[in-house]
Parts: sequence; C-alpha cells; structure tokens
Amino acid sequence: MTTPATAVPELDFIFHPRSIAIAGVSAKEGTGFGGGGFVSSLQDIGFRGPIYLIHPSAPAIRGIKCYPSLRDIPDMVDYVISSVPARFVPQLLEDCITRGVRVLHLFTAGFTETGDAERAKMEQAVVARAREAGIRLIGPNCMGLYAPSGRLAMMQGQLPEAGPVGMVSQSGMNAGEFVRYATPRGIRCSKVISFGNGADLKAADFFDYLADDPETEIIVAYLEGIQDGPRLARAIRKAGAAKPVAILKSGRTEAGSRAASSHTASLAGSLQIFDGLCRQAGALRVESLEELVDVAVTFRFVKHLSGPNVVVVGGGGGASVLAADDLAAAGLQVPPLLPETQEELAKVTHEAGTSIRNPIDTTSLWEDQGFEATLMPCARASNIDVILYHTSFGGGPMGRYADIRPRMQRQAESLRKVQEDGGKPVVVAIRPATTGDSFEQSVEFQEACWRNGLATYPSIDRAGRALAKLLQWQRLRE
Repeated sequence: MTTPATAVPELDFIFHPRSIAIAGVSAKEGTGFGGGGFVSSLQDIGFRGPIYLIHPSAPAIRGIKCYPSLRDIPDMVDYVISSVPARFVPQLLEDCITRGVRVLHLFTAGFTETGDAERAKMEQAVVARAREAGIRLIGPNCMGLYAPSGRLAMMQGQLPEAGPVGMVSQSGMNAGEFVRYATPRGIRCSKVISFGNGADLKAADFFDYLADDPETEIIVAYLEGIQDGPRLARAIRKAGAAKPVAILKSGRTEAGSRAASSHTASLAGSLQIFDGLCRQAGALRVESLEELVDVAVTFRFVKHLSGPNVVVVGGGGGASVLAADDLAAAGLQVPPLLPETQEELAKVTHEAGTSIRNPIDTTSLWEDQGFEATLMPCARASNIDVILYHTSFGGGPMGRYADIRPRMQRQAESLRKVQEDGGKPVVVAIRPATTGDSFEQSVEFQEACWRNGLATYPSIDRAGRALAKLLQWQRLRE
C-alpha cells in the first residue's frame, strides 16, 4: 500500500501528471462532455502517460482496459478525473487516499452550487478529508486543466502547441470558448484552469501560480464571484505586478449575479469594489469574452504603444470614415498626417479617388509595389504611434485577383517588414466576410498575419477598443 501524498505548496505538479485515471466513463458514452470526452481530449493532445478507466463491469472501453475501482489499478496514479455522480465522490476520495493520488479533479457537479444545504455539507466534508490527506482538489463542477506542456486537455481540439497566455476561469465553457476564439488569431496557451466551485484550490491559488510560472507571460481570467476577498486581492496584485492581467467579471447586473450563484455558488460582490481592486493591482477589467480575447491578442503581439495616434490605411473611403469615428470613440486619435508625410504618399498614389491625409484610402494599396510604399511613410511619421490596416475579402478589391492567396501572403510579409523597419506596431482589422469563399480567405489571411507577428481583429471598432485598453493598462503601470 502506498502512503498518502503530502501537501505541496508549489502547484506545478498539478499540470504534469505521470498517469491519469478517469472514473465515470460510460461504455455507451460518446466523445462529448463527461468521462468519454476527457478520454478523447487526452488522446487527441497526446497525453504521454497511461490512462486508466474505472468502470464497475466493462472489460474495456475504446480499447482501454477498465478496472472495477481505483484500488484495482496495479500501477501508481497521480491524477484522477471524477465524472461519477456526487454521491459516489466520498468513496472515490477514500480510494484516492489509499492509492496515494495527488490530484482529484471533480468534473462532478451537484454540490454547493445546487443551493441544497446537505450538498454543501458534503462538499465541505470532501474538502476537509482531502486536505487532511494532502490531496488537492480541482472543482467541483469544472472542466479542469488545459496544459500543453503536460499534454492535458479539457476539451477536444485543443492544441499541443504551448504559448505564453495563462487563464484562470470559474467556467469551463468560457475557458474553452476563450481558447477556441483565440487560437485562430495566434494565441497559444501555457495553462488554462477551469476551477468551478473552487472548494479547495481557488482563483487566488492559480493567480499566485501563474504569476510565478515561467511559461506564462500574460494572464487572463473569467471570475463569477469573490472567494476570500483579501487573499484574492493580494494574488491579483502579485500577478499584476509581474505580468499583464485582464479580467472578465460576471455578475455586473442583478440577473448576472443570480446566474453566477446558480452556476458555481458564487457571490458576485460589488463591481465598484472590484474595479478599485483592478486599478490598484494594475489589472484591466473587460466587458466581454470577445474583449478578453482582443486584449490577449494585443498584449501578445502589440505589447506597447507610445501614444494614442493611429493612422488608418485601407481601401474604401466609407469604411475609413467610420473607422475614424470608432477610434475616436475608443479614446484614440486619428491626426492629419504631416505635410512631409503627405508629400511622400503623393509620389506613390494615384491622384483620382484618393485620400492621403488620414485615414488613407488609395488604390495604390492594390498593387504590390504601391502597398509597401504607402505604408512605410506612415511608419516613419513622427506624429503616428500605430498603423491600422483594414481590408475585406469577397466583394472588395482583394477579391478580384486570381492569385489571391499568394497576394495575401505577400501583403502579410510586407506588413511585417513595415512593422520591423518602421519600429511601430501594425495591426490588421479584417472586416466581416459574407460568402463561404471570402470567409475562408479571411481566415487564411488572418493566419498569415499572426504568423508574421501581427495582431488581428475582426473589426476596426474592436481593434480600436483593444488598443485603448493597452494604453489604459500602461497608465495603470505608471
């Protein structure tokens, strides 16, 4: 018999288990959520160790041998995922204690979040017993971990390629959506943590961990409530002092507060107090999951802005005029280009139907030579801090070309060169597609851009608001 695991203050072991057992996989279950979903996710991402399945009667599921209980597995198990009904969790925990398991992830729901006093007592008893034995609990009621370096995935389709963005989330769905939205825009994650009710390990524990994690350079979070407010405040301050932090806080309305309480037993707390905490900690608070992704993209690719002055470059005068309004509404500035910059642009632009003051709308952008020649004077302009290039596919000029894909690649490379040689950020807004072909082209151009080190956004408005958030964060750090 092995001895119980001892408590370890450093949480890195949670993200690098050597073996995993999953309790609650149905022999008839598909590959969606639940035990079967975790099997598929771990197989897809290439978990390096053995995966053991616990089932009372099935000899094997999906070609993996099953064991009647955790106690019957002959080898060491580091990490157990529970997908069994809540009433079976106390016995599963006792089996974990007997086998020296270090981490128990409770995907299982049906505890405090139900509002039932007896279920809340059962959760408290499980936590007390686990702490006594030195086992760390993730959850209950959560998707758990996505950690590419440890080959852990909470959902199918999550990439094994690691990156610098870490996430703390009370919601598994929102954690998964963040990854799904951010991945096509070049975001790769270090650790993504869905912690649900946070009965044992709470948001503060994971903020503390990510603040010290060398794999994490940017921290984003989705929080529904405040658990142990003073400790959470200390953890966010620690994280904010070390790295860029952006937080999406739900419960901004009475309806949202009720929903948060029923979802993860969270008390939403005062948004004004939370805003004050974020300001003191140098952390940003954002209003939506989409904005959380936009801010992560901005931290990842733009990193720093010298000021609020934007030059808008792209075909379509109407879109450019609206862009000026959107950027101004976000708190940015669209100043007229200096006379010397306009003189340079006049040499490379066609006279008819052009504007070279700012925004810039010129057909020279449709030509390979004219494209870079139009952008470089903007990058050299002393009164400009960032270049915003906007485009679209399908109905616009780009859709006319038979060699559209090579042209997209050349544009992305030219934009990278302008960013590198000009020493100023270049961001790309890809306006919405309206056909299947144009959507595919938009996605391909987006990938070409981020692979060339460029921040991409699905609209000019969202680009502007994200750039303004970066400036806000820089002011908080001053």
